[in-house]
Amino acid sequence: MKPGVAARRAAATAVGRVLRSGAYSNRLVDASSLQGPDGDLFRFLTYTTLRHLARIDAVIESNSNKAVAGLDADVVDVLRVGVAELLYGRAPEHAIVDSAVESIKSGDRRRASGFVNGVLRAVIRAGSEDGAVKDPRDEYPDWLVAQLDAEWPTQEVTAFLISSLGDAPRQVRSRPGADTDELTPVVGIAGAFEWSDRGAVHGGFVVQDAASVAVGNAVPLAPGDLVLDMAAAPGGKAVHLLDRGARVVAADRHLRRVRDGSRRSPGPAWLVADGLSAPFRASSFDHVLLDAPCSGLGTMRRRPEVRYRLNPGSVSAMGDRQRMLLEAALLLVKPGGTVTYSVCTVTAEETVGVVAGLEAEAPSGTPGRAWGSGVLLGPHLTGTDGMFISVVRRS
Repeated sequence: MKPGVAARRAAATAVGRVLRSGAYSNRLVDASSLQGPDGDLFRFLTYTTLRHLARIDAVIESNSNKAVAGLDADVVDVLRVGVAELLYGRAPEHAIVDSAVESIKSGDRRRASGFVNGVLRAVIRAGSEDGAVKDPRDEYPDWLVAQLDAEWPTQEVTAFLISSLGDAPRQVRSRPGADTDELTPVVGIAGAFEWSDRGAVHGGFVVQDAASVAVGNAVPLAPGDLVLDMAAAPGGKAVHLLDRGARVVAADRHLRRVRDGSRRSPGPAWLVADGLSAPFRASSFDHVLLDAPCSGLGTMRRRPEVRYRLNPGSVSAMGDRQRMLLEAALLLVKPGGTVTYSVCTVTAEETVGVVAGLEAEAPSGTPGRAWGSGVLLGPHLTGTDGMFISVVRRS
């Protein structure tokens, strides 16, 4: 097999799994066995294709005179990756076309190789503009852009959309005793550092976006406090609370999603439980951390496909459930205790709307911008995932 074909074929397969089978791109990228240049190319092509899917599909349709929806799925996956590389990559055009043809031949669609070759050569002849972002709004669903425009200043919407088309840096949280002298700290978030090496992270650190580290920092606990992590999978925040000296009970409906490292002893006490029917007496905890299930729109740098799986109705439904979870969490803390509410998303319905009318405030010392009774972090504000955090006190 020619150099680069394996990576391009793997990217086409990954894009198909994400768009048609519900897979998550970051998990496929992290699980890939491709290493070195092939691994980097696979990662680049997978993310780039998904981030710019609307533009890529428009280019395919204009140069094939066929609707993408009517093309064979495997063929369109190869074409999408090929067009993505023609628009946004650096390899020679002839190498991209040759690799795409080899990629389609390596599957069971050999007879489509002439069609793939013809479409990609038509794209080259048409001289499509390069991959510079002209209007980031064109890369997102209309409903999402309209919703953000209604809630944020226009300049901030543009900055967020552009930033969400970029790569997410690899960030880590330092555990107690870790040597951080050689690492660059994430400004304003204690214990969070940049980790430029794509290699393994050793035991003194945990791979965790700095926004998630900020959530763990925001819980106003004292050593020895009993804390419930109410929707704890995959477990990173529960371990963070443990590292801060809390006694931690970690509950989640989906225990299978918990990372193995979060289950090791000594660790949090894990149990399978739904936050809406948690098996605890009222006023059992000093604090609750509710990192609630959400639309995930703050994570589009690492999961660009999120935008294609949502609609306004699904966001509203998320907000309703989040408010019910927050009300249930408040019953579980002692009077004067707190619920730290966080979501890795950016819509008002899931953030300021959920904590509205409650005794809530932004966590002290957390970077970002004030929004309602909380604080908003984001790729355009803090170089992190989008995250809303609010500390709600039980009267």
